[in-house]
Amino acid sequence: MATSSLELGIDMGAVDLVIQIGSPPSVAAGMQRVGRAGHQVDATSLGVVLPQHRGDLLESAVVAERMRTGTIEEVHAPRNPLDVLAQQIVAMTAMDDWSVDDLGVLVRRAASFASLPASVLEAVLDMLAGRYPSDAFAELRPRITWDRATGILRGRPGAQRLAVTSGGTIPDRGMFDVFLVGEKASRVGELDEEMVYESRVSDVVLLGSSSWRIEEITADRVLVTPAPGRPGRLPFWHGDAPGRPAELGRVLGAFLREVGRLTTPAAAERVRAAGLGLGHRQPAALPRRATGCRRAPGGRPHDRRRAVP
Repeated sequence: MATSSLELGIDMGAVDLVIQIGSPPSVAAGMQRVGRAGHQVDATSLGVVLPQHRGDLLESAVVAERMRTGTIEEVHAPRNPLDVLAQQIVAMTAMDDWSVDDLGVLVRRAASFASLPASVLEAVLDMLAGRYPSDAFAELRPRITWDRATGILRGRPGAQRLAVTSGGTIPDRGMFDVFLVGEKASRVGELDEEMVYESRVSDVVLLGSSSWRIEEITADRVLVTPAPGRPGRLPFWHGDAPGRPAELGRVLGAFLREVGRLTTPAAAERVRAAGLGLGHRQPAALPRRATGCRRAPGGRPHDRRRAVP
């Protein structure tokens, strides 16, 4: 089985071994992915990390060493995540009637909402009850009723089903498939949901090297016709995923500084002593990597020295 996130559900069978292609993006991610193997009480999680290049080998070594010691990155709890608050209020009112005061007391018992201002809570309740700050949201259906005379909150019909089917904070992929209009509705590409949201019927967009006129926008696709010769807007483009955490970056720099100032045999022994399970050629590759950086203009970049442009 191959997956980019290893978000395995309860219907997934036992996993004996996780093979990670390339270094995990963080120590926490490596622990989460390898932890999918032997996912039961008293079982040992087994994983193999396969670096893709010498630079990746360095990061893999450091991440693996910190995984073995359980030194994951510091966790920062979010403060007042209002999307989660709205989900929980809909779920709570779908099952029972709540007064605003009682709901506020319960919500603030959670660490993330301990400092939740009353004005912010009321703004979320206003939104869920259908009191929107702009006519642009008028088509959104209210999810709760708020009796302001008694201060009682109740869920509207369908709120329970909505809470069950729409929980969580993992966003959708957010891509719309683009199809030709007609009997042979072949797929011509895809557009980011942000671009689709800002597009209107008759707009012209570029896909590949061709221009396409938008004829219809549905809930999950965009229907187009060819518009040769007409200038169009370029699709939204998102850059690469964020880099490694700053905490891991500092550790990588310190490791490179430590290994780089050792002789090759001593550096190879330092790598072996970490117990990373590297192949017989890999411990020598890390010191060579550090030596190559040392010969670079300006010296070896590490946690105390920047690379020279």
